[in-house]
Amino acid sequence: MGVDRGRLAVVTGGGTGIGRATAIRLSESGYECLVVGRRKEKLDETVECITGRGGKAVPVPADITTVEGREKIFEVVDVQESCLSALVNNAGDSNLAPLFDQDLKKWQGNFSLNLESAAFLAFEAIERMSESGGAIVNVASVYGMVALNNRLYADRFPASSAEGPTRDVSYAASKGALRMLSRELAVAAAPMGVRVNTVSPGMIQVEKHEFESDYLRKFEEMTPMGRLGRPAEIAGAINFLLSPEASYITGSEIVVDGGWTVW
Repeated sequence: MGVDRGRLAVVTGGGTGIGRATAIRLSESGYECLVVGRRKEKLDETVECITGRGGKAVPVPADITTVEGREKIFEVVDVQESCLSALVNNAGDSNLAPLFDQDLKKWQGNFSLNLESAAFLAFEAIERMSESGGAIVNVASVYGMVALNNRLYADRFPASSAEGPTRDVSYAASKGALRMLSRELAVAAAPMGVRVNTVSPGMIQVEKHEFESDYLRKFEEMTPMGRLGRPAEIAGAINFLLSPEASYITGSEIVVDGGWTVW
């Protein structure tokens, strides 16, 4: 009889916001979590939250946009007693800039973080999960589905200027591609017993929001449910897609946006 090695989850961008909420939620579901990010102090805070509730977690400071950073994650994975059974590709960032003043290095960096890192982490994870099964969730965005409306952001993201409208083009394009990546990987990994799905958050209240209350009220008014989402609500959807309850779901997407994309 084989020994139950336990379940291990890797969560990128786990130091704050949705990533932290997800790591905490997965630990409550019995996963040991590898909490990945660039800022060790934030990772330590997440780990402390988990261990303080009786869970298990290990901080893994790593730059996932580099080969070395991704290799470091799997070096840690491979020495854990628990078996890798979940990967949450949550890390991502925006790249707002005037349309005619796009910086190539920033564009490439945005794609590297939002898309390339998710793909190459998934490749490694699927290879390991193929022995015992597992699941991957890629965290995309409603802005990988619908275009940003400059009018919602007023003077913050002007719709016109000498350099063109301020847009988040590389973010939107990379998150849209991430949704398609999930579908492609879902087909490839299904015979190996690995499921791949997407969660696309809408307007979520996280620490890095720098908008004044007037802006936040505008987002709330534009959302059918009349409020911003909470990181824990995204974590709940991710937890579901990783769970046995979602055992026949792959290549799918859950949009968690309070109805933002309905109208």
